Amino acid sequence: MEERMILKQLENAKRLEEFKYFFNEKGQLRHIETNQPFVFKQYNNVMNLNHQWYTAFGTVLAEYVYELLEKECRLKRLYIPVDAAKDESKSFCFVSEAALNNPSILIVLLQDRGVMRAGAWSQQLIVHDCLDTGTQIPFIKQALREHYEVMVLNPNDNFMVVKTDAECAQNEYNVEVEKTPEIPKKGLESAEQHIFYIWDHFIVKCSPMSVAIIAHGYGGLAFVNLLTERSDVMNKVYAVAFINSNHDADHQNVGPAERHWMAKNCRNWLLSSKPLDKPVISMKMDCPQVSAGTENHDLAPASCFHSIFKYLKKISNAQKTKRFTRSPIVTRSSSKGKATKNSNV
Repeated sequence: MEERMILKQLENAKRLEEFKYFFNEKGQLRHIETNQPFVFKQYNNVMNLNHQWYTAFGTVLAEYVYELLEKECRLKRLYIPVDAAKDESKSFCFVSEAALNNPSILIVLLQDRGVMRAGAWSQQLIVHDCLDTGTQIPFIKQALREHYEVMVLNPNDNFMVVKTDAECAQNEYNVEVEKTPEIPKKGLESAEQHIFYIWDHFIVKCSPMSVAIIAHGYGGLAFVNLLTERSDVMNKVYAVAFINSNHDADHQNVGPAERHWMAKNCRNWLLSSKPLDKPVISMKMDCPQVSAGTENHDLAPASCFHSIFKYLKKISNAQKTKRFTRSPIVTRSSSKGKATKNSNV
């Protein structure tokens, strides 16, 4: 009876306070009553119940991060597919105010695969360290300070779980029933499909060389897949910051033109014991490889945060200089000479 009551409470929980946790002024998760760090084991000798508690907690945690994106970063939810029927399941990503209005520079954030939703690099770090290391919020705020527009993707939000009457009966009468399979969100069934949709419906409208990508883990693999499938990626994207990316140019059949582009426009921060930004040798030398300054995959984004923005700014300035030097400079003397020449015709 007690277990059924707990499951019912978990099903209805919507706020962190209902789990007796809060984030303190340092962005650290703490227990409301004891002020102690998070612990996974909430119930003794009931592993299944602990797992269900943590799953429900993770859902509420994702919603908490969404609220921070909206309130602290002033981002808006962009629901997709845009033409979905009312009864169809939708996903969403987050965008800054002018992200869809042909921005001068758009930064796209793409996380690793797993339970993380939009705005998160690592659920483990959010829970056991702090919001600054576990979420993308520092990246978003820095991008906005530097007058970039921002798009925060949500590539792991691919399925919707719909409970049947039989499953509801299981909670009520403790009867074992077969669970309904998850329903895929149409056109967004994988991280790759999610990125294709965002590219084809929004990013493709951006000006040439105006998009920068920051991709962690599997997010890097998904981007390289996009690179091989969409010919206009090399025209739109001016820089890619891979963070310990899972991509493999050989296995993903990246062509010569795309490899040349990656060598010029991408950099990969790899896990390493070397100091931050020191060159790292690896088997995948499709683009410059440097140390992320850590050997912890989850910590890598926070570790190379400042280096990534320096890199993006450097590439952006180089692009501006290149465009400037290609444009003819009209001086007063040259204009006068041209006028004299025309008068003698």
